[in-house]
Amino acid sequence: MRRYFNTEGWCKPDRHYMVRLDERLDRIKRLYVDKGKYFIINRGRQYGKTTTLKALAEYLKDDYIMIAMDFQLMSNANFADEQTFVIKFINYMEDLFSEQEMFREKMDAEAFNNLIFLKEKEEVSIDMLFRGLSKLCGASEKPIVMIIDEVDSVSNNQVFIDFLAMLRGYYLGREEKAAFHSVILAAVYDIKNLKLKIRSDKEHRYNSPWNIAAKFNIDMFFDANQICSMLEEYETDHQTGMNIKTVAEEIYQYTSGYPYLVSAVCKYLDEEVPGKKGYENNMTVWSPRGVAEAVKILLNEKSPLFDSMAKQLDAYKDLRNLIEEILYQGKRIPFSPDAASVDMGCMFGFLKEKDGQVVMANRIFEMRMLNKFITEEALKRNDID
Repeated sequence: MRRYFNTEGWCKPDRHYMVRLDERLDRIKRLYVDKGKYFIINRGRQYGKTTTLKALAEYLKDDYIMIAMDFQLMSNANFADEQTFVIKFINYMEDLFSEQEMFREKMDAEAFNNLIFLKEKEEVSIDMLFRGLSKLCGASEKPIVMIIDEVDSVSNNQVFIDFLAMLRGYYLGREEKAAFHSVILAAVYDIKNLKLKIRSDKEHRYNSPWNIAAKFNIDMFFDANQICSMLEEYETDHQTGMNIKTVAEEIYQYTSGYPYLVSAVCKYLDEEVPGKKGYENNMTVWSPRGVAEAVKILLNEKSPLFDSMAKQLDAYKDLRNLIEEILYQGKRIPFSPDAASVDMGCMFGFLKEKDGQVVMANRIFEMRMLNKFITEEALKRNDID
């Protein structure tokens, strides 16, 4: 199968042109998993979280027993109450047990069967689930690492908050009772904001059940050299004659290495720009001018990332006002993660810190938002007139 630049779902090295993640995976393993840390990868939409988690589960499987779940595959009804959740959770693990040979070989069969037996009881609760999981962790041949993707999908559910609280309790008491060696969650929202969705009063804003989590400091942007390495693989297959370093640096200038935007620009260079007037050959396509044309196409396209961006700007007025001040007035705003709008903008990937100031995360977001604001203001003036 011909490899291509993927912007739909997670990337696979054998099917897609992508930045190799080996260095990132090694750092996550050494700095977090090997040390038994619990942490969350909270980054903006289409930031490469799922791709990283999939690759990480594969990378760790020789040293750990991996339980990798995706809460998108569990409906809201599965979180209706504790009993329903526990049964669905065990069903999910049972499916993993039946599908993955390595999971079966390294997991203690008796402890796992006892966990499954919980489904037969008339009443089960999250604490009963965790007692069973603790026995499973204690009896297993290798340490168990749990990965849960898309926790945003159930973040407004009290059962999930109770699940997090139980994880926290076993983490704090793991010297006395066996627990997961490491737990990795992935979401857009920081876990401290998950509690906020359920309890809106300010007293509980930062009262998170996940306050034992280590801060995740791994940079998930791609630098120009990493983009170069991806383009080298493309050039080997297609022989365009491009100046790889020049094109990679130009892509970086527009995207600042935001994973989806890098892939999207490359996708348009590969699929949309060729054949347009002035771009009749590969040398003109894969050039700084071609990159600008690909960005132009991207800025005029609908996409889940831009739809989410517009939704967040409309939902969080303080964040929108902050960005308008930066874009329209050129205000220099000192960076502080304690300022709610700044923290929100960085969480969504719209903003970042540079030299102590709050700045736009990349030129593409800057142009897309500016276009949105200008168009909305023009429409509003027309209504008034």
